[in-house]
Amino acid sequence: MREVGEVVRIEGDKAVVRIRRSSACQRCGACGLGSSSDEMLVTLPNSLNAKPGDMVELTLESVHLLKASAITYLIPLAALILGVIVGYILGGYLAMDRQLAGAVLGLAFTALAFMLIRAMDPIFKRSNNFTPSMIAVLNVNNKKDDKGERRVEYGE
Repeated sequence: MREVGEVVRIEGDKAVVRIRRSSACQRCGACGLGSSSDEMLVTLPNSLNAKPGDMVELTLESVHLLKASAITYLIPLAALILGVIVGYILGGYLAMDRQLAGAVLGLAFTALAFMLIRAMDPIFKRSNNFTPSMIAVLNVNNKKDDKGERRVEYGE
């Protein structure tokens, strides 16, 4: 996946980049948690020494994008299914309405899965596997470097 964004500010060795949501991204809504904005801010390593105002090209490997999607969607889905099955079985043992017990435990397991994913977010952020990386500075903010030359850098 490749996107283009504008560096908004620098925080230490990280850059905060504003990215316009693509149409596929807008339908997902996972990053913005239902935000109606068509832009999002991403904090990532400033590997190309970009400056505020620079336009940068970002990439995220497909394998990491698929892993992030699996974590975001498949784990809660598996928790929902497991909760329904466990609730249905326990409902029979506890002389409760099996369908009601399955529905309640399905929702509870799904909520627990989302809380677990949220709790693991700092671990995911530290690994940088799910963070896009800068691969090119596309244009600069009309400032020159220390030698008075325009700055254009490319990464891998």
